[in-house]
Amino acid sequence: MAFSSQQLLLRPLKAFFRGRTMLVTGASSGIGYDVALTLGGLGASTALVARRRGPLEKLASRIRDTGGKAIVLSTDISRREEVVSAIDHALRELGHIDIVVNSAGTLQPGPVATMEPRQLQRMFEVNVLGTLHTIQAVLPSMRQANSGFIVNIGSLAGRRGAPPLGGYSATKFALVGLTEALRVELFGSGIHVALIMPGPVDTPMLHTGDGAPVQRFREIFYLMPVRWVTWAVIAALTLRLTEVDVPPGAATVEKLAALFPGISDAALAFGTRLWEWAINRPHQLDTN
Repeated sequence: MAFSSQQLLLRPLKAFFRGRTMLVTGASSGIGYDVALTLGGLGASTALVARRRGPLEKLASRIRDTGGKAIVLSTDISRREEVVSAIDHALRELGHIDIVVNSAGTLQPGPVATMEPRQLQRMFEVNVLGTLHTIQAVLPSMRQANSGFIVNIGSLAGRRGAPPLGGYSATKFALVGLTEALRVELFGSGIHVALIMPGPVDTPMLHTGDGAPVQRFREIFYLMPVRWVTWAVIAALTLRLTEVDVPPGAATVEKLAALFPGISDAALAFGTRLWEWAINRPHQLDTN
């Protein structure tokens, strides 16, 4: 019997994920949605966490249609008590949690010089504290089992700050530091901690929200398919990788740029001016 290349690739993945339990934050859209759908289809029983119940119910139905198991946990991860309650519920329903993928995030672009402190505070509440709440709520059960996987979705913006993502970069820098410290704390515990570092990804976060700059991302930059990030998560889990860049090697460029901050600042400043010109330029259709 002949097997396609995709079938041959999926067979060992199904063997890895079948029987495992997983919790995904930010599962209502974007990266979290695709990770939950893909890994749920590979056999992982999945707890879906996000604020919006409607999209979670639809995702759970899709996972169940593939023969998988999914439970819906409508939760605001910025609220610690809600996170603790959700994970307690997941542990009762699933028995244990093998994998946590922290994908929830929010982006409010704008220059640092005029940023509203409340905007930065909200991004920290979701991008950093929400991840912290989830990790701290699930760690006791993982420590008891001496096993588990924690995967945090970072960003290349967490290696180099650039406008108009200064506030967002600040939260992702914090997430990188949090993850690296946690990895050291849990060394030898049987709990694997991984960091995924994608560039611009084609998610609703880059098509909606406040500010025209982010809405114009797709006109200026190549937005990677969400599935690329999902494959990075799969690689981190199955190969026990500690950090995965998307695309591969992208963060290396930023690390090298950090050795020459003056040069990289000048290059980014020029790029920013060019970007601002592209955003503010009148469309030909508007002038004809």
